[in-house]
Amino acid sequence: MPAMGITGRRLDLVLDALERDGRVTVKDLATRLAISTETVRRDLRDLELRGHARRVYGGAVLDRRESDRPFDERVRVAAREKARIAEAALPLVEDGMTVFIDAGTTTLAFARKLLGRRIRVHTNSIDIAALLAGDPQAQVTVLGGDMKPDYRALFGHRTNTVLREHIYDVAIMGIVTVHHALGFMDLGEDEAVLRRFAVERTRHSVILADSSKFGRLGTIRTFGLDTLVTNAPLTRDIARAFQRTQVDVIHA
Repeated sequence: MPAMGITGRRLDLVLDALERDGRVTVKDLATRLAISTETVRRDLRDLELRGHARRVYGGAVLDRRESDRPFDERVRVAAREKARIAEAALPLVEDGMTVFIDAGTTTLAFARKLLGRRIRVHTNSIDIAALLAGDPQAQVTVLGGDMKPDYRALFGHRTNTVLREHIYDVAIMGIVTVHHALGFMDLGEDEAVLRRFAVERTRHSVILADSSKFGRLGTIRTFGLDTLVTNAPLTRDIARAFQRTQVDVIHA
């Protein structure tokens, strides 16, 4: 059997063990699969990169990302933390601004803070558009495109084309992961491309990210940016990386 086939089957066995037990150890996997501990560690890195596992000392645990859950459930995850992050980001938006807000549960929490504010909002999020549509102070534009039900948002060529026709005072966005070496990362190409275009068309780009987004790996390196708003204490590696790239950090 080709080496790639053997690796894929072995990863399936490791993932089966994670699904069954919730946690695996390097030593136990090496014994059960008759492979070296170095190979096990490499497999666990691969599973972490794909978003299935989170490595811990001596092994790995099953990693269920927030994005794997239904949207209504994701909204309730760490709701207080997201509200604090939204509150901390609020001074970045002034009345009269034109603001792009992308789809996500933390950005939805931010949009709630904008009720009653005299602003223009462009968004690809159905929930954010519906929230602000009843506010007489806000002017809301929904960027058209192809619906992704899991995100309750619009993506694709038409979305990006409309976005690129405008200039924004500030873009408020979420992100899948914040990694000390690879930066701001996503899992899907559509999300990454949309956010890159938003950064190109705005004077000030802002990421809202709670502590669960730190230390994981995504699959796509998305961009650098101006400002991060988070409730997470920064590790030394991340603090140094932000200092080098001159990222402003606002702590919620």
